[in-house]
Amino acid sequence: MSMPSATPMTILPNRGTAKVKSVLSGDTVVLLGRAAGEGRKAPEVTFTFERVTAPRMASKANDNVDDPGAFSSREWLRNLCVGKTVTFETRKQGATAGDRVYGLLFMPDPSDKTNTWNLSVESVRRGFCTPKVLGGDVEDISNDDGGDSVEDYEKALQAAYKEAQASRAGVHAEKPLVRKIMNAGDEFEAMTLVEKSKRLCTNGSVTCVIEYVFDGSRFRCIVTDPELESAGLLYGSFTLILAGVACPRVGNPKLSPPTPSEPFAEEARDFVELRLLQRELKISLYGTDKSGVCLVGTVHHPRGNIGAEILKNGLGRISDWTIRMMSPVDVPPLRIAENAAKRSTLKVFESYAPPKLTGASEFMGTVVEVISGDTLL
Repeated sequence: MSMPSATPMTILPNRGTAKVKSVLSGDTVVLLGRAAGEGRKAPEVTFTFERVTAPRMASKANDNVDDPGAFSSREWLRNLCVGKTVTFETRKQGATAGDRVYGLLFMPDPSDKTNTWNLSVESVRRGFCTPKVLGGDVEDISNDDGGDSVEDYEKALQAAYKEAQASRAGVHAEKPLVRKIMNAGDEFEAMTLVEKSKRLCTNGSVTCVIEYVFDGSRFRCIVTDPELESAGLLYGSFTLILAGVACPRVGNPKLSPPTPSEPFAEEARDFVELRLLQRELKISLYGTDKSGVCLVGTVHHPRGNIGAEILKNGLGRISDWTIRMMSPVDVPPLRIAENAAKRSTLKVFESYAPPKLTGASEFMGTVVEVISGDTLL
């Protein structure tokens, strides 16, 4: 299978709307546009606030430790706009901006829809970002021409910065949050998280943010459940294998030679990203894989069962080894969803043909599972 060609850089208009796919830090988001046609991938753009900066998030480059206030900054923006439509205004893009676009983002004030927020100004006002240039006259913040000039914008930033300093908000607090990420298998045993979540968390489910989607059934999650702080597992990072479901694997173009994606892998990942990426959700953990590092569990979404939706749309198959970890009462919806996709020969089941019984019309057997009111296994 040939590898897809590199995607050309997306050039945004001066002003438009887009959906926020994810938030990388307190000053940078990923914007998702509309696909050009059926079966085409929607364009994505990394968009950074103009003339402000946020504390740096934890990564391998800084020993998995945030700059003070970085996580609080990212979380404020994530909770505010992930999955929502925003208005963008570009200020710099193309050769002078590298691989991202610089500009302004606007959305309605959550408490007053008649008012519009400039997200970079509001972030500075709450101490989650700081202007790149400090000081200057902040008097007469007017906008007589009806536009949003650089001068007016800079004045608004300086006024917001003084407000944040006066109220000791965000990074101006005496002790801003400094988060250290701990990785399962390195800083803690994965099975410890399973046991502690069942004992300490409400209803045995741990609250996590799904930070990255590897493919339709494998995610990277980070623990944000305060009930696990006493156990030292707050901000623990782990790979989650979605119980009961196996999706096609996404290829890796960085390997040598590059590995191609399996059929429908990209579509399955896009399907899950749209619904789960950077959402804070409850997860029930059952155990680990053979390596003892990756955890197996069910993601509880308020709008439905993501595993059943994947199967119903033909974007995955039943995973026999992980479905055995689940409670028997949670299995039938997955079986029913997969059978529906098989009957409709959807996606991964496009070549499916039901088995034909041969031999005796009557036989003796043992019922091992009741799938539904009229289906036995």
